[in-house]
Amino acid sequence: MKKVIKYILILTLTLFLVVVLGLFIYTSNSYDAQKSMNEEIELYDLSLLTVKEDFDQISYYVDDPIKNIVFIPGGKVNPESYRYLAVKLALSGYDVTIVKPLFNLAILTPNYSKRFLSNEKENVVIGHSLGGTVASLVATNHKNINEIVFLASYPIRDVSSQQVLMITAEFDLVLDKTKVEESKNYLGQSVQFYEIVGGNHAQFGWYGNQKKDGDASISTKTQQDLVVKAILDFIGNQ
Repeated sequence: MKKVIKYILILTLTLFLVVVLGLFIYTSNSYDAQKSMNEEIELYDLSLLTVKEDFDQISYYVDDPIKNIVFIPGGKVNPESYRYLAVKLALSGYDVTIVKPLFNLAILTPNYSKRFLSNEKENVVIGHSLGGTVASLVATNHKNINEIVFLASYPIRDVSSQQVLMITAEFDLVLDKTKVEESKNYLGQSVQFYEIVGGNHAQFGWYGNQKKDGDASISTKTQQDLVVKAILDFIGNQ
């Protein structure tokens, strides 16, 4: 009996290590933030922001925040790539946390984001690509989320009880448009749609070109600023 238990334990450990190694290899080529993003951030006065970064978050806090924003990164994208968006939103008066998912794949731990939700302020969850899909899972299980913003993404669960903004881009060739159409069954009547003319999939983050994506006709900064404005207009009117 002891030999059987020992064999099962060894087999379980081996399978676990194989899975971990496979995930490590699969995500080893994750997209990293570009230097130009940090150079742009340095132009802003961040003295009024309290910054916290550790193994699971990059957070920007302000005094008396209007709302609490939780940002879920796209699959295989380094969370650092969304710092510019987070800084711009924080400077507009919001607490903002970028979640650092396990292996840069938020789908592995879909409820990971809940630890960053506020019990005192209204919560907004923003997700890019795979991160948006995960955001719909989080919103289904946590009703204290008031608004959801999908960046080049779509829900896979019913989010009709939340206010929703779906932002897409003209030259995005990564987003599955068929899935977007199908996802409308999960949306309420108040959903808002906004397309960034000239934008693409990758420029919702700041990590350069993405495989199979279209070529944007606007700069990353221009697209990012348009995203920020659309988000602020949306959550500021709710």
